[in-house]
Amino acid sequence: MSSDIMLTIQITAIGMGLVFGAILLLWGVMALLVRLSSGAEDQDEEVILISAGEKSEADYKRLAAIAAVAAALAKKSALGEPHLFPLPPTATVSAWQSVLRTRMLNKRGMGK
Repeated sequence: MSSDIMLTIQITAIGMGLVFGAILLLWGVMALLVRLSSGAEDQDEEVILISAGEKSEADYKRLAAIAAVAAALAKKSALGEPHLFPLPPTATVSAWQSVLRTRMLNKRGMGK
């Protein structure tokens, strides 16, 4: 009896070890992919740092226009304009309930 329990505990420990080992392996692969792909982000940061120097009046006007367009777009989306295809109203009963109730009425009759 005790050998059965020990075998069960060993199988459980091996299974749990495999699961946690697979999780750690996936974690390592994801960390490696993040490190390999982080080189592209450094180039974007350099562009931002270079453009952070002194700005002329034309640059300020361009930034003001960009900010105005962004604010207008945010205001437009906040108004809640209707979608191309409006979402249907929420049903008070699900389609499943509707079908079952219709079957019941057809089976029993409409009643008085």
